[in-house]
Amino acid sequence: MLVGLAFGARYYLLASTGNTRESSKTLNLYNWGDYIDPALLKRFTAETGYQVNYETFDSNEAMYTKIKQGGTHYDLAIPSEYMISKMKREHLLLKLDHHRLKGLENYDQRFLNQNFDLGNQYSLPYFWGTLGIIYNEDTVSAKEVQHWDQLWSPQFKQRIMLIDSARDVLGFTLITQGKSVNTRSAADLAAAQGKLSTLMPNVKAIIADEIKMYMAQGEADVAVTYSGEAAEAMSHNSHLRYTVPSEGSNVWFDNIVMPKTAKNKKQPMLS
Repeated sequence: MLVGLAFGARYYLLASTGNTRESSKTLNLYNWGDYIDPALLKRFTAETGYQVNYETFDSNEAMYTKIKQGGTHYDLAIPSEYMISKMKREHLLLKLDHHRLKGLENYDQRFLNQNFDLGNQYSLPYFWGTLGIIYNEDTVSAKEVQHWDQLWSPQFKQRIMLIDSARDVLGFTLITQGKSVNTRSAADLAAAQGKLSTLMPNVKAIIADEIKMYMAQGEADVAVTYSGEAAEAMSHNSHLRYTVPSEGSNVWFDNIVMPKTAKNKKQPMLS
């Protein structure tokens, strides 16, 4: 039997479950915090009869480590693009049988066939967005956050919060040095790390999911975070604004995958 999970107002049929016994009607989902409305999980159960065991993580690295160590049987997980590449290389994911999936036509073609998973052999889009700067317009003007380099200004001493993602924080530092966020050059990375250390006097805190709450409450004037987090914070505080610096930024994708250790699957799902 194919099982769908509700995202927005539609159902996307994603994965095969195990046998059809009533006792096996469970979907084990491993997702980012605040990434799905609990009401949708209840609706899903009411409409399909499948209970959802829902666990969350706060970083790709935490998710990867738990799945790689084994002992888990998540049917679906939601890693980001670079982690999907890593998990593919390490044979931690199952290939998807597109013939058993319905609803693929609902996806915007721009979000399919990305270079981290050509042909969407292992993943399907879930969320996408950007990394940028959210700021309080009462205390910071738009012109003060047009460029990533401006975060190093002494005027921001102890006024900035950073999302707890080493890759993204190092990434915008690389951009200030004219380097690619995907560089593998040891010299480039060392130089970026050196520059990043000089930003620390301006950093009030490095936090994860709570960043949207703190910004909504006015705990900091500026934060570097994801567009989704920024949007939620802005919905609670009309003085907040979000911008992507003119030099550009990282466009991220969080996709749905089936870990190789998924317990609720049928053999025909495998390629």
